[in-house]
Amino acid sequence: MKVASMSGIAAAFLLPWSSSHQTVYDRLKHMLPKLSLRGQAGVGIAAFMHNKGVRYKTASRPSHELRAIDKDEQDLEFIPHVAIAHVRDRVCTQGESDDRPTSNRRPASRQLTISLDGALVNAREIRAQVIAQGHTFESRTDVELLLKLVEHICERDYWRQGLRVNYEHVFREVDERIDGAISALLLDTEGNLVAFRNRYGLRPLEFMQTDDGFLLFASENCAFAGLRGKSDQIVPGYIKYVDGKNGDCLDRSVGDSRRAAKLCAYEALYLGSPDTSIQGRSHLETRYSIGVSLGDLVARQLPAEPGAAPIIISSMPDTGGPYADGLFASLVARGISAERREVIETQITERTLIGPSSERKRRIAHKYRLASTDVEKRTILIADEALIRGDTSRTVTNILLAAGVEAVHWAIGSPPIVAPNYYGVNIETIDELAFWRTWKRLSAQQRKQSLLFKDIEPHVLKTIEARIAVSINAATVTYLPFPRLTSLLPRESEGIDLSPFTFEMPTPAGQRRANRDLHNLMADHYSAA
Repeated sequence: MKVASMSGIAAAFLLPWSSSHQTVYDRLKHMLPKLSLRGQAGVGIAAFMHNKGVRYKTASRPSHELRAIDKDEQDLEFIPHVAIAHVRDRVCTQGESDDRPTSNRRPASRQLTISLDGALVNAREIRAQVIAQGHTFESRTDVELLLKLVEHICERDYWRQGLRVNYEHVFREVDERIDGAISALLLDTEGNLVAFRNRYGLRPLEFMQTDDGFLLFASENCAFAGLRGKSDQIVPGYIKYVDGKNGDCLDRSVGDSRRAAKLCAYEALYLGSPDTSIQGRSHLETRYSIGVSLGDLVARQLPAEPGAAPIIISSMPDTGGPYADGLFASLVARGISAERREVIETQITERTLIGPSSERKRRIAHKYRLASTDVEKRTILIADEALIRGDTSRTVTNILLAAGVEAVHWAIGSPPIVAPNYYGVNIETIDELAFWRTWKRLSAQQRKQSLLFKDIEPHVLKTIEARIAVSINAATVTYLPFPRLTSLLPRESEGIDLSPFTFEMPTPAGQRRANRDLHNLMADHYSAA
């Protein structure tokens, strides 16, 4: 069983004319810590130098232990001109053993190495096709599947004939065959670098040419902070090809330009660094604005007792801070007595959103602890970007109630999550979502109305909020209504995939799979009833 996980990728290419004293390792050490929200567990590097080939390095924590990817003490003459990197969470797929980019272990002249962010929806179909063509797999990972697909096309069309690979043609076929969310970096044994973002555009990929002679690639543009140069995103359905010898950088279209690409909503709400920007607006600004809007909704539900202690506004670490800041500012502006401080802290860095259920619950149990002891008989309002399954919210609520808190309220910076995500966020099934567990307990009329998803009537949404609050032992749960969310996203959600809240999937295979899952859930529910 494949376990998809969120990742980050980066690359650095030193141009021949550069006079910089910096190395590609220096540039990666600058970028990778800024991508740590995409993967707290490990970082791997594949670096290339002419006449010495590709070498690999790994470090356990990209934010803190990057000395391991510095110069090779065993060979001080190994000074690569290009390197690609991969950061990821600790959740591993069957067959994965480390954090380095994936290579195909072929003879030196045909070796390829790939770093990948994203997931394939039609992985099973593509895997069967590649196996039928004579290839074998060592794991169930999408990165190995993409690598084998690229390898097969290169073997069929170029290597057997002794021809130089035309990566524009290779990735055109790849883009036509895959369904999903893919941003990838490929390094071959001539030092050529290819950056690829598939036509659906759900996973970001950014580019910068620095003034001191580097070509840089990263999952988010926050990685370039502090560097001088020109930057832009890789357009969905395009590759950037960098010639390993002369550094020429070429843009080539490999996809259907008529398709409107949409960036995954989780990038703006949760996954991306607060310092990353979309269309000139940072995620920090978006999240803060959502918090302000939540204040308008929550203010009506909070107890107003004369002489009561101020309500404590807190956040879910480490991504809820901007939401809580905006919420606090909004409530104070409305004259509500409140103080802003954190009452929960983390003991481990791994995200609890991803991974198999048993593994997630184990990490949740060990991750969170009380940060403030003076919370007895206080009212706590926690801001979070989403309530997906309810496991984390319930655990945190119980920790606070056990400490003597009077009541715990939750302000959620998004509408109810109604759809699975097959694109690397690891929300694979409908049954696990808090919305659908609650949906089964609604009246027949409420169940029917709630299937409108983004158009749920306010009174039905209130019922859902109340039932979810009970399920996590909270006093209240307040969701951000869909129209408010779209008004607060960059350009009012144009170019953002909102399928978590609408059930309108961004890819054909994803929609078919989601429809099938929904049909099965409803069939099981009504047969049990």
